[in-house]
Amino acid sequence: MTLTLLAAAPKGPLDTWSPTLLAQFALLLPVIALLVILAFTIDSRRVSAAISILFTLASVICALLVVAIEVAHPLHLERPATFLQFFTGQSGGASEFTLQWGVLSDPLAATVGFAVVLVSLLVQVYAVSFMRREDGVVRFFCALLFATFAMLGVTLSVSYFEMLLFFGMVTLSTYLLVGHWWQREEAAAAALRAFVISAIGDLALLAAVAYIYFRFSELNFQTLAGQYLGGRVSANGLFVMAILLFVAAAAKSALFPLHVWLPSSAQAPAPAAALIHSAGSALCGVYLIARTYALFHASPRGLALLAIAGGISAVLGVLWALFQDNLKRAIAYTTMGELGLMVLALGIGAYGAGVFELFTHAWPKALLFLAAGVIIRELRTERLSEMGGLWPRMRFTGSVMAIAVAAAAGIPPFSTFWSKDTILSKALALNSPLAIAAIVAVTFLGAMALVRIFALAFTGDTARRRRFEPERIRDVGGRLAFAMSLLAIISVVAGIRALRGRIDPIGFITFPGVSLANSHFVAAGVTAVTAVLGAAVAWVIYARRVPVPAALQPVRHAMGEGLFIDRAYRFGAVAVLIPASRVMGWVEIHVVDGALDLIADSVALAGQPRAWLAQVRARQLLIGLFAGVVALGAVSIVLAGWRPG
Repeated sequence: MTLTLLAAAPKGPLDTWSPTLLAQFALLLPVIALLVILAFTIDSRRVSAAISILFTLASVICALLVVAIEVAHPLHLERPATFLQFFTGQSGGASEFTLQWGVLSDPLAATVGFAVVLVSLLVQVYAVSFMRREDGVVRFFCALLFATFAMLGVTLSVSYFEMLLFFGMVTLSTYLLVGHWWQREEAAAAALRAFVISAIGDLALLAAVAYIYFRFSELNFQTLAGQYLGGRVSANGLFVMAILLFVAAAAKSALFPLHVWLPSSAQAPAPAAALIHSAGSALCGVYLIARTYALFHASPRGLALLAIAGGISAVLGVLWALFQDNLKRAIAYTTMGELGLMVLALGIGAYGAGVFELFTHAWPKALLFLAAGVIIRELRTERLSEMGGLWPRMRFTGSVMAIAVAAAAGIPPFSTFWSKDTILSKALALNSPLAIAAIVAVTFLGAMALVRIFALAFTGDTARRRRFEPERIRDVGGRLAFAMSLLAIISVVAGIRALRGRIDPIGFITFPGVSLANSHFVAAGVTAVTAVLGAAVAWVIYARRVPVPAALQPVRHAMGEGLFIDRAYRFGAVAVLIPASRVMGWVEIHVVDGALDLIADSVALAGQPRAWLAQVRARQLLIGLFAGVVALGAVSIVLAGWRPG
């Protein structure tokens, strides 16, 4: 009887609305706002900012509706709305190529897409006040809209080809955001570094796309998911594809050793850095792995590669954050640790937990960068050694930053505690000592690094500097406080899994054939104790300003410089690439250009015989002919007397 009544019940909006149509609106609204600003309001800061925020708010509403529809109908894994196709018109294998362009509306795309647009909206609200005294405000909002569109495009891509195009847009948007203050030499260098490394990832993805299409004649994610184990490609071939995709992901998500662009991206304005590190380009690589997980799941060596690289990146990231004196670079290194933890989770089969960590990490990380922007603006320095004593003067900023630190550190009941707990549960279920040790170490050291940042900024006494008066420090209000307050609230509630069923985030985002990484009391207890212990140790050391022993100063310097890997890259560029470019330039000028000039002169000479014959004297012509005959005769005599042995 109950089933009959349910079947006869009228369908609501969530049963009749098209999720793909709403996803298309969410994708197109930011780029429509960008075009409107460029065409009509580029000379008005306020109107351009208002258009940007309103269109992004509409995109958030569409993305939220997509999430609601997916929660109501979780079995709808993919609904590609293909609206653009190209046919080659050729015969044979070329006729099989069909370029499809559409959007996805599965749980993975819906969840990540919602995080992208909501973080972008809050960042833009914050930027209205934060950037009001800066130059290029309209350009900055245009770059934010373009970055939002590019990241949403990555999230909603149907095929590898579409993913490749949006990956390139993400590279360009990252370059624009990091290099917004292009007048500063450090910002310009950081933007170039981010562009070059991201381009390496784009080339790796291009190679992967070409190889996958060569072997399968298909680029659609959902279609390929069932073909990797069909026997058309050997285990070595699958591993090669996994390596190419991993390189693309490592370049975008700053995995070791392609991580050097992430710390330097802190040269971007605070709202831009917040978007990049929380729900922007830094998460593209992790999302690429999650979207193409069928390939990695079909290649055990590919999963092992993810686990090893993710574990190394996570541990190194939090270690380097512990010794970093620059505030925003320290937060950036904690991002590297979180990204490595996500990849480690995907490598050990904790699929839903890895994506859940991506979602829960976004909110406190954005809040950390926004709070850092306020602190740096008030103190007029980015050095942690020149900060301190802010708690009495900036209670609101200190409160929201404490929430962000607790949420990012994994302290219960804040957001990332629930995802870290689930990842550790999967490692315990697999009985993998290395994975367990890496997760516990990252949780402990990450909590230390984050509490260290808070302690150095808000406790103790403010360092006295010339032309700086600590008494003039003021706390924030208005739009800045509003955006930070919303992020703080989300950081508290984003990870709670108290409600089970379809709205449980771990059960919502699943992968066929991969068991759910459900948490249990042992993992929860270990995660909570580890995070709290790391926070307590850091508070004892850094709140009391315990000096570093002189014997450890070289280690501190080396770790603060990231083991000088960035310098090694720069040295390699100076020692290898620059000399190679000079050699190529010399070859181009003296060999290639010289040969082309010789050919051009010869053709011109032969085309005008009267012009050059009139300038030749008879004596010179006879002497030349005689010399040629003598030379030819000498060569003939020598060759005539030579016999092969």
